[in-house]
Amino acid sequence: MLDVIAIGEVLIDFTPAGRSSRGNEQFECNPGGAPANVAAALSRLGSHSALISKVGEDQFGSLLHQTLQDAGVDVTGVSYTREASTTLAFVHLDDHGDRSFSFIRKPGADTFLHSKDVPLEKIASSRVLHYGTVSMTHEPARTATRTAVLKAKDAGVLLSFDPNIRFALWESREEIKQNTLWGMKYADILKISEEELSFITGTHDIEEGALKLAQQFDISLIVVTLAEKGCYYRLGSKDGYVPGFRVEVVDTTGAGDAFLGCLLFKILEVGIPLKELTSSQITNMLAFANAGGALVTTRKGALGAMPTIEDIHQMLESTPQHKEERFRPGYHFSPPSHWLNDPNGLVYYEGSYHLFYQHHPYGNQWGPMHWGHAISKDLVHWEHMPIALFPDEHGAIFSGCCVVDWKNSSGLFEDSHGLVAIFTHADTHPETGQPRQRQSLAYSRDKGLTWHKYEGNPVLEEEGLVDFRDPKVFWHSESARWIMVLVAGDHVRFYQSTNLLNWSLSGVFGKEEGSHDGVWECPDLFELPIGDTGRSKWVLIISIGDHPNCPEGSRTQYFIGEFDGNTFINDNASDQILWLDYGRDNYAGVTWSDLPKEDGRRVIIGWMSNWKYANETPTGNWRGAMTLPRALTLNEQDGNVRLIQLPVREVEQLRKASLHWEEVTVTPEAPFWQKLKEDLLEIEVELDIRSGEEVQIKLKSLEKDEIIIGYDPGTQWLFIDRTQSGIIDFHPSFATKHGVNMAAVDGKIQLHVWLDRNAVEVYGNHGLVVMTDQIFPESPIEQFEVITKSGEVILNSLQIHTLKSVEIPYASPKQVACQEG
Repeated sequence: MLDVIAIGEVLIDFTPAGRSSRGNEQFECNPGGAPANVAAALSRLGSHSALISKVGEDQFGSLLHQTLQDAGVDVTGVSYTREASTTLAFVHLDDHGDRSFSFIRKPGADTFLHSKDVPLEKIASSRVLHYGTVSMTHEPARTATRTAVLKAKDAGVLLSFDPNIRFALWESREEIKQNTLWGMKYADILKISEEELSFITGTHDIEEGALKLAQQFDISLIVVTLAEKGCYYRLGSKDGYVPGFRVEVVDTTGAGDAFLGCLLFKILEVGIPLKELTSSQITNMLAFANAGGALVTTRKGALGAMPTIEDIHQMLESTPQHKEERFRPGYHFSPPSHWLNDPNGLVYYEGSYHLFYQHHPYGNQWGPMHWGHAISKDLVHWEHMPIALFPDEHGAIFSGCCVVDWKNSSGLFEDSHGLVAIFTHADTHPETGQPRQRQSLAYSRDKGLTWHKYEGNPVLEEEGLVDFRDPKVFWHSESARWIMVLVAGDHVRFYQSTNLLNWSLSGVFGKEEGSHDGVWECPDLFELPIGDTGRSKWVLIISIGDHPNCPEGSRTQYFIGEFDGNTFINDNASDQILWLDYGRDNYAGVTWSDLPKEDGRRVIIGWMSNWKYANETPTGNWRGAMTLPRALTLNEQDGNVRLIQLPVREVEQLRKASLHWEEVTVTPEAPFWQKLKEDLLEIEVELDIRSGEEVQIKLKSLEKDEIIIGYDPGTQWLFIDRTQSGIIDFHPSFATKHGVNMAAVDGKIQLHVWLDRNAVEVYGNHGLVVMTDQIFPESPIEQFEVITKSGEVILNSLQIHTLKSVEIPYASPKQVACQEG
C-alpha cells in the first residue's frame, strides 16, 4: 500500500546559474513541479510515495522519469505522450531568493493526463491523495484530477490540497477562484500561502480568512505558510502560529512543497485522525515542516534539494529558536550564550572598540561573574572574544572599567603602553563571613586579547564598607592624576592616583542628593560642552538598583555640575532627579574611554534589562542584551542643561530600504497603516498634533501582539504600552504602560524609533527624552499603524527603514593569533 499519491504536474525548472563570459544570464536544468516535489520529499523521509502525471517523449521527459525513480518515487503512474512537449518553467530569483515564473506550456505534456491514466484502485488503497490547481488549468487533466479526488473521497482516503496558484497559467482570475474553491470542497488538509488566502477570501486577516474557509468547507486542518516567519494553523477550535527558521536563502523554489511533504510525513507517522491531534502535536509537526522548508531554501534545485530526517533533526537541535532564538536581537549586542549584564571596561584602543561585560558562562541567570569580551571596528559589527577575566582567589569579577595607560604610569608595560582594567573583586570575608568588595587590576600587553592579574591585588579596600564597587577611572589633565569614581551604597567616593596602583580618598558626594530608591551602582563622570556656547559641564551618572517598593525597578539618574579634581558639585537642587531613560530597560550604562580627540564624542551603552525580572525573561539558554550605543551631548533651554542621547551615526549603515510619506492626514475614520515584510525597523516620524487628541503608533504582529508608542497632547505625555506585547506573564512587573512628560514644539513632536526582535527604543524630540523597553512578541512585527481617537493628526513626514541583521561571530584561534602577533 502506498502512503501518499500525488497527482499533477512534473516539469523542468530552469533556475539562474550566473552569467556567461558575454554577460548573458545562464540557467540550470532542475526537475520540479509541486506534486512531484511533495512526492520526492516524502520518499526522502522514508514514506512510500507515487506520482500520477504525464511527460513528453523527449529528453526532458526521460530526465524527469529517471530523476523521480532515483528519488524513490513510484513512477508507474507517470506516462509519456507525443501530443506535447514536457512542460518547462524558467525561475527568476530576486535579491532575497524569492521567485517568479515564466512557463513554456502551450500546451504542456502534463495537461494531457486522461482519466484513463489514473490508477483508481491504487488511489482507493492509499492513505493520502495530494493534489493542486495547476493540473486543473486545462482538459483533459482537469477531469483526470477531479476523477482521482472523487475516488479518494469515496474511499475515505485523506485528501491534501495545495492551490499553488500560478496566475499566468489561467484564462481569468474567476476561473482560478472557482477551481480552487472546488478543490477546497473535498480537502481534509489545506496548505495555502498568505497571498492565496487573501485572494480567495478577500481579507488580509489571516485568522479571519482561515476561520472563514474552515467553516465554509469543513476542512479539518488549514495551514497558512508565512515564508521565513513560519506558519499559522487552524485545527478545529485550536489555532496558533509556529515560528520559522532564519537561514541564508539561496532559492525558495520547492520550499512550500518540502514543508507540505514533511507535514504529511509527520501526520502519517502519528497515525491518528486529524481532529484528535493536540495543540502540542500539531505544533511539533509544523516545527518539523518549517525546518524542512527552510532547509530547501539553502540549496538550489527543488526536487533534488529535499531534506532527510537527519537534516531536519540537526536543524531542530542546533537552532532552538522556537523557544529562545526568536528573541535573539538582530542588531543589539547579545552574548553567544548564557548570562549577560552590566557593560564593563569600555575602551577604544588602536582602532578597536572593546566591550567587556558581566558574564556567567555556565548559566542563564546571575551567578559567579566573569568578564565576557567583544571587539568592534564600528560599534555595530562585533566579534566575540575569549572570556577576559575569570574568578580567582580574591573572588568573582564584578563591574569596572579599562583605560589606556599611555605614559606607562603603572610601570606595567616596559616603556610602552597598554590596557589596564580596574574592577571589583567580590568574595566573603574569611573571618566575619560577610560579603566583601575590593578593587583590583589586570593588564594586557596585546591589545586586550590576553590579560594578567596584578600581583599586588587588591589595590584598594575599605574595611567598613559592604557595598564598595564598580570603579570608573579617567585621567584628569588639570590635576595630572588618575581619578577613580566608585559607589558605596548610598554615595559616590572619589580617589586619586598617579600610577593606578596607589589610591587616596579625595571626596564624597550624594548621600542627600538625587534618588535613593535603591543602592547606588555603576558610576561614570565626564565633561561635555553645552552645545556651541563655549561652556561645558560635568555629568555624573549613577545607576540605582531595584527596590521592592519601587515599581520602576532598576534605572539610571544623572547629575549636572562641576568637578574640581576632588569631588563633584551638583548644579541643581538636591531633590531634583534627572533620569537618563524613562523606559524600563536601560541600566548600568557607562561610556567608552580613550576615544580619539578627532572623534570628539562621548558614547554610552547600557544593559537592556531590569533587575525586577532580569533572571526570568523568556529567552532560554541566553539572557541579556545591550542598548544601542548612543552619543551624548548637552543642550541648554531656558537655563536648564539636559543630556541629549541619539544612536551613534554608525548604525545608519544597517539601513536596507526605505519608505517615505509626507503630509498624511490621520483621523479616527482614516487611520494610517503599512504592511511590513521585515521585523528590524528604524522609524522617523514628525507629527503635528495641534488638532487631535491622543495619537498612537502601533507595531503589531501576526499573533495580535502589539507595542504602542503614544502621545497625549493634553497631558504632554509620551508613553510606551507593552501590556499586549506578547509574552508578558513571566513577571507581574513586566506588563506596563509608562512614559514621560515631553512638550510639543510649535504643536509638533518628533519621534525616532528603533525596533528589534526583543526591544524598542524611542527617542523623543531629537533625543531630549528616551525610553527603552524589552518586548517578547509571539511572532514577528508585521504591521505599522498610526491612529487617533478624535480630531486629526498630520504625519508631516514618516520614514520607515528596514534594517540588516548583524551576526556576531567568534574570533577563530587563527585570528586571535594573528592579532596577538
